[in-house]
Amino acid sequence: MKDLLEDLRSLSQQQVLLRAAIALALLGFTTVLLIAGESSVYALVVLSLLSACCIINPHTVLPAAVMIYCLAVWWAGVADPFDPWAVPATLCLLLLHTACALSAAAPAQAELPRQLFRTYAVRLALVAGATIVLSLVAYAQEAWGYSGGLIAVLSGLLALGLAVGLHYWVVTVRQAEPTA
Repeated sequence: MKDLLEDLRSLSQQQVLLRAAIALALLGFTTVLLIAGESSVYALVVLSLLSACCIINPHTVLPAAVMIYCLAVWWAGVADPFDPWAVPATLCLLLLHTACALSAAAPAQAELPRQLFRTYAVRLALVAGATIVLSLVAYAQEAWGYSGGLIAVLSGLLALGLAVGLHYWVVTVRQAEPTA
């Protein structure tokens, strides 16, 4: 624990921004949880403590455990699975995952290149956009009375195909092109 606190005192500027993004993501999730459902004070206190632990130690399995806890608290506290607040909560968890992964990618004192942030900002925007679009498709299906069955399977397969194609284009084709 002493080493982790020493790392916090000597964070690089980029690491400070990543740790702030972790705090912002969990604060955003907590706020959305309060707006969307009926959560207990105990769950909010535990979420705050886990947030501090994630900021101190983002390079272990702890962020995954925090995300699982967030999902459990959401499931227990929000009655309707098609609640419109599920999308902002999901985006908060996506930001949490990305910030923890980038923070764990280098030592606490390391200066991270700007290109790394640009690359991950684009990837984060693509995944966030796909999340929003797929959520809108799910809400539309629910509103039209198609709660599942063949329509849901075909929509899921279409989304999977588009995601794989987009990933192939962004990672393989686009990076193979020579830059001027």
